[in-house]
This record gives sequence, structure tokens and C-alpha cells, in this order.
Amino acid sequence: MARKMENKDMSEGNMGMDMDQTEMKELMNHLQNHVMYPASKRTIVESCNKMEHVPASTRTWAEEKLPEGTYMSADEVVMKLGM
Repeated sequence: MARKMENKDMSEGNMGMDMDQTEMKELMNHLQNHVMYPASKRTIVESCNKMEHVPASTRTWAEEKLPEGTYMSADEVVMKLGM
């Protein structure tokens, strides 16, 4: 079971990119509920059939922005993405 992430302020100013609330929620849901931690960048990006439930533009943004590495929690991924 994936570790849960603390609730973050998801206001427009804290998104890290020009992403709407629906896109942000899908990405957060993926990170919180569909990834087993610890996880590599590759594992995060490829989980859930390559994040097919996350909008394509958001997937691309996350894949480009997330540095290579192993992440211990969804919170750590969110921090690295600047969300």
C-alpha cells in the first residue's frame, strides 16, 4: 500500500506550473495512491500504465521536472516537483 501524503495547499500559487485543479488532483492522487515507496523516478512515471489517468501535459511536465533518484514518499516527490 502506498504511503499517504499530507494535504497540501493546492491554490493556484502553489502548483509549480500552469496546471488546472483537475490535473493537479490527478497527479496528487497518482503520487499518493498508486505508487509504492520507496520508488525511483522510472517507477513513478511508469506506474499505472504510464500514469494514463493523469492528463498528458501533466505527465510530460512531471517526467521532465522530476530529477532521477529514489523517493521515499509522495511528499518528497511533490517537493522535488515544486508543487
